[in-house]
Amino acid sequence: MDDYNLIGFVMKYTMIRKRIAASYLKKEDLNAFESILLAIVYKRHECSQDKIGEITLFDGASIARSLKKLEDRGFVSRHADPNNRRKKIVSITEAGSELYGEVRKAFSESNDAIFKGITSEEQTELENILMKVYKNLDDIEIPSK
Repeated sequence: MDDYNLIGFVMKYTMIRKRIAASYLKKEDLNAFESILLAIVYKRHECSQDKIGEITLFDGASIARSLKKLEDRGFVSRHADPNNRRKKIVSITEAGSELYGEVRKAFSESNDAIFKGITSEEQTELENILMKVYKNLDDIEIPSK
C-alpha cells in the first residue's frame, strides 16, 4: 500500500472529523483532544486513565488536565479504582452522552457523503479490514533513541 495515499486519507479524514467536532465543542471551550477523550469514554462507558493513555499514546499529565476540564464542565466523572485506589476510573455523565450524541449524529450525517457510491457490503468489508489493521497497530514497536 502506498504510504502517501494512506497518510493522505488519514489526515484528510481526521481533519474533517476534527472540524465537525469543533463546531459542537467550541461553545463548551473544548478542543480536539478533549473530544477524543470524550469519545473514548462514551464508547467504553467506563475507562481507566491508564487505558486512555494506552489508546491515545499521550502522556498522563495531558490526559489528567483534559479529563479535569471535562469533569469541571460535567461531561465525565472520575472515581478511585476499587482494585487500586491510586488509579482513576472515568465515566461519562448524562451531559457528556448528550454532547457526544450530537457530535456522533453529525459524524453519521457526514458518513452519507463519505460512503457515497460504496455498497453496504463494501462498507462492512472495509470495516473488517480496518479492525484487523487497528489490532495490528498494537504490535508495532516504536524505536526509542
